[in-house]
Amino acid sequence: MPSPPRVAKPAPLPALMLAAVIALPGCATVERDRQASALQYSTNAYREAIRWGYWRAAAELLHPDAQEDLDLAAFENIRVTGIELVGPAAITPENTAARLVQIDYVLEDEQRVKRLLDRQDWRWDDTRKAWLLHSGLPAF
Repeated sequence: MPSPPRVAKPAPLPALMLAAVIALPGCATVERDRQASALQYSTNAYREAIRWGYWRAAAELLHPDAQEDLDLAAFENIRVTGIELVGPAAITPENTAARLVQIDYVLEDEQRVKRLLDRQDWRWDDTRKAWLLHSGLPAF
């Protein structure tokens, strides 16, 4: 006659607590990796929108406060000719990231090349699970 199937004994409570404590830092690392990927995606989308003059698409990545009183018609005279990251963005413990970007552009009515350094202030929005730009569009 075959022996009855074995039933696994539940793990003692201290072992379960230890497993939970070990798993917590892993969860934080996964969340940090997700935020880093989201930051890369958002900043790339923003850079491409600025580079090709898609001002409305760039404005969609702005925090609602930065969108107030935004006149996109003022950007119709601007043609961006180059955009380059000056330094990498690092996510702070406060879920912010600052990027410094060099933008070369032409004012269409002047036909003169100009350059500016744009300091971008990105902040993680926990409700949207997305990075939003708080510093607004570049001051051309």
